[in-house]
Amino acid sequence: MASRFRNKEFHFPVSTLIGSPYANFKEVISGRDVHGYKSKYHLTKWVSWILDWFRIVEERKYGKFIEQKTIDKPPIFIIGFWRSGTTVLHNLMCENPDLGFVSTFQAVFPNHCLLNQGWLRSAAQLLIPEKRPGDDVKFDFKYPQEEEIALGNMQPLSFYNFYYFPQDTEEFIKRSLLFEGVSESDFERWKKAYLTLIKTALISTDGKQFVSKNPPNTFRIPQLLKMFPDAKFIYIQRDVYETLFSFLRFTAAVRDGIKHQSYDREEQDLAMIRLYKLMREKYETDKLMIPKGQLVEIDFSHFENNMLEEMERIYKELRLAGIDNALPLMKTYLHDIGEYNRSQHNFDKTFLQLVDNELGELVKK
Repeated sequence: MASRFRNKEFHFPVSTLIGSPYANFKEVISGRDVHGYKSKYHLTKWVSWILDWFRIVEERKYGKFIEQKTIDKPPIFIIGFWRSGTTVLHNLMCENPDLGFVSTFQAVFPNHCLLNQGWLRSAAQLLIPEKRPGDDVKFDFKYPQEEEIALGNMQPLSFYNFYYFPQDTEEFIKRSLLFEGVSESDFERWKKAYLTLIKTALISTDGKQFVSKNPPNTFRIPQLLKMFPDAKFIYIQRDVYETLFSFLRFTAAVRDGIKHQSYDREEQDLAMIRLYKLMREKYETDKLMIPKGQLVEIDFSHFENNMLEEMERIYKELRLAGIDNALPLMKTYLHDIGEYNRSQHNFDKTFLQLVDNELGELVKK
């Protein structure tokens, strides 16, 4: 019944910063231009302020419990550029009941997952669309989700702040992806938030091992290895034109739904294409830091036609337990979603020329 009243499009009167503590909201938005979007800014601010009181109650009740939770098994990080097939890979991994994950609810409301989730999830469910922008993937608070928005709703370092403030994209790339100019105290704050996020996810999903899908982590391999020396990585790559065409369309839809400021679409598209080049270069360097047996690389063109076989390979190469129990659940998931169909794109000459000019030899490879 509630689905009748849900959004059909990814557009909201507030931004996902409503899940942020009020102090963090003020820190993230401080000095940012919100001209022309003041109504969304003020409504987001007041919802954040109201929810913050409930956050305080939850933290007092469960803060110590979360802090004492241990992460006994190395996390599994699914990485790769956005729109490379990370979502279907993540969803298949999360069919294993032993694996914990960040849900879509936790992604928006990371500070309300234990005490407040029941009532807040019911209230907020009406705000989210039935499907994700840019594709036909179903959208629901219970589904697995990447954690970058959640990190930004716990402390200020998050690349996804560029969705709210696209004019400041370069700043978010340097600070939140590359950690350039980030003080030791700010990095420790980010690390503490990430640990809290993982622990909360394991508690709320009753998981024994955390599995992450977060494309920004492709830039953070050195930092993640310092936190988790035994971490497992699954890198997935897709055709560059398909990836970027889908990504540019997807990010535009998300920005338009939650932005707090206007932006130039052509400038943003160019910045995202250059970000792809930066990611590929950094990954090729940083992956050499990953110890043998802790990295599996996936080619999407092969994966999409051999999903279950590839899942078995991932489990074997990373020495993960539980494939016998997980495989039937994965089969059921694939049956339920039907044949996996991705959008067929017709690339115009302007797009192709732009990608070729910016990526050069990288495209040929």
